[in-house]
Amino acid sequence: MTEAPAGCEPPITPERTFALVVGVESYEIGGFDLSGPARDATRFADWLTGTAGVPQANVRLLLSPLARNANGVTADPATQKCVEDALLKDLPQRDGDLLWIYWAGHGFLDRAHQLLLPYSDATAAHTTHLNLTSALRMWQSTAVGGGRFRDVVAITDACRIDTRWRGDRLGFGSVAYPVGQPVPARRQFVLYAARPGQAAANRAELGAGQFTDTLLRRLDGLTVADAVRDLVDIARAVQGDFADMKRNGRTSQQPTFEIATSWDESPLFGDRWTDPSGSTGARVLDQLAWTELAELLKDFPRMPPHTYEAYRWAFEVADSGPPAGHCLPSTQLTEIARDLNNRQGTRPGVPLVLPFMQHLASRSRLSDWAAAATAWVERTRERLGADPLPPPPPEPTEPPALHVRLTPESEDEYWLQLWMYQGDFENVGDSEQPLDLEAVRKALGDHLLTHKASAKPKRIEFHVPYELLEEPFETWEVPTGRPNKTASLGCWYEVVLRCPDEREGLVEEPWRTKWRWYETHGGRHPEAVHEVCDTDVTDGLADVLQLNEPPVCVLADVTEPLVPNALDAVIDSGIPIAVWRRPSATEKEPLRTALEMDSLDVAQLPTKLKHLRVRRQPLALLWDDPGRIPVRRSLSS
Repeated sequence: MTEAPAGCEPPITPERTFALVVGVESYEIGGFDLSGPARDATRFADWLTGTAGVPQANVRLLLSPLARNANGVTADPATQKCVEDALLKDLPQRDGDLLWIYWAGHGFLDRAHQLLLPYSDATAAHTTHLNLTSALRMWQSTAVGGGRFRDVVAITDACRIDTRWRGDRLGFGSVAYPVGQPVPARRQFVLYAARPGQAAANRAELGAGQFTDTLLRRLDGLTVADAVRDLVDIARAVQGDFADMKRNGRTSQQPTFEIATSWDESPLFGDRWTDPSGSTGARVLDQLAWTELAELLKDFPRMPPHTYEAYRWAFEVADSGPPAGHCLPSTQLTEIARDLNNRQGTRPGVPLVLPFMQHLASRSRLSDWAAAATAWVERTRERLGADPLPPPPPEPTEPPALHVRLTPESEDEYWLQLWMYQGDFENVGDSEQPLDLEAVRKALGDHLLTHKASAKPKRIEFHVPYELLEEPFETWEVPTGRPNKTASLGCWYEVVLRCPDEREGLVEEPWRTKWRWYETHGGRHPEAVHEVCDTDVTDGLADVLQLNEPPVCVLADVTEPLVPNALDAVIDSGIPIAVWRRPSATEKEPLRTALEMDSLDVAQLPTKLKHLRVRRQPLALLWDDPGRIPVRRSLSS
């Protein structure tokens, strides 16, 4: 091979290009078969060994077709052994510069957003699979040594839905491949058929994947060197094709791509990947911007609310998906800004720090700081020649809520106070004497009937003493207005329980701290929710739960006798949010399944539980927001 000039890399050649091409149609899981992937994989291999010029001996083709689709192509099956022997043992030892990985078949995302691709010998109980995310991490390390494979391209025509399928949990175990030291110079380009949460469609009339069919039309006639050089343009062209199909109602999926150029276990998003200098041409902050930004951020001892929301929105403005995991890269605002400055989206004219700061300013309750931050964004944008920014999304409006406070007078009687909240609290009624719970239910029902539809609450929050957490308020029957007709409260309103009077002394600070963490990091952070089963309910549970800022939510999947002990630990540790079953529950479906734990957003729990109650799943929700407590009025006035 002719040596490249100093400072330049040798060109990609077909002889030093290798590939793993997999198409899986037939699985050992009943009802899991899929028609089309074997043909797609064969067509992709044909392009590689055809106009792309890759030698047949360099391509590892693994197929598990349905019987009706077997077309005489000789290939080993796409079993766990065959795939792992090829990708983890054989190919890393080959003397190559470029590796293509192509996979067509079923695909799932686990809780950490790793892409799991089941093998043909996967079963429901033991769903063996390739963890593509982990495999790519291995390929970017010294586990692939000898200076081999400076470029890796992975293409998947597979769904990216969560690890449940048709309501049944598959037996995905934990899979991770060994890695060595990082090799930052090794570049990776990953092209997915769909965004996270989306399915990848087949074209029934062709017996082929819609994505692969579109991609191959863009690759037609290209050599391997041309394809590598133009990968970003090809990917964007495919995205444009799908955007046209979406406008015409022919598809709903949206292909997306990632470019990894560093070793931080999450991809850098960008629009160039083969530039040896590492220069992307994207706008970044200059020294003046950093100096002024440091002055802006110096007065923040902790991250403000909505920080993760602002971080995520920055990627949306740049037309890219955020890093997987729903996590911030740091607990310091300046470090988050530095992380964003090292990334870019598919719009290089948008430095990601600018929409991040713009979003923070739009949510800040410090008007002077918000004005200064907004001015910094615009001043910096103009100086850098960056693209104009869209306005941040408006802050969601809280639904109107009726707060029902019950203060004990005797063992079974309570003073009743009613407050409406929609931006501010308004007292809308106090009982003139203590009431038992039946009288409280009647008074509440009468109050709800007196309001016009436009003024009706969407949520009812019961502020109760600890012992009333066992009262199933969400199943209370209230009148509908029709003669002798009632409705279950929790089927018509979001019903949550509050216990603010128990949040005093040592537990007050962790309660407020945990809620601040929830507001900052959002409800999809992997550490936001902690599951508790019977064996976890010990004397030390509260100590464990209060130790760190997260968790903020407990799923108490415990048997009825242990519910009070679990709730004690929740209150004592400052946990503001909890879910548990009522004693009347007949279905014992695990809470993580009922709440779709793998994709759970804590912020959606009030709405989600309302829907589950309509489906007759009696679940209770503690939702103790320290910022939403009406000022106590004298009961004697």
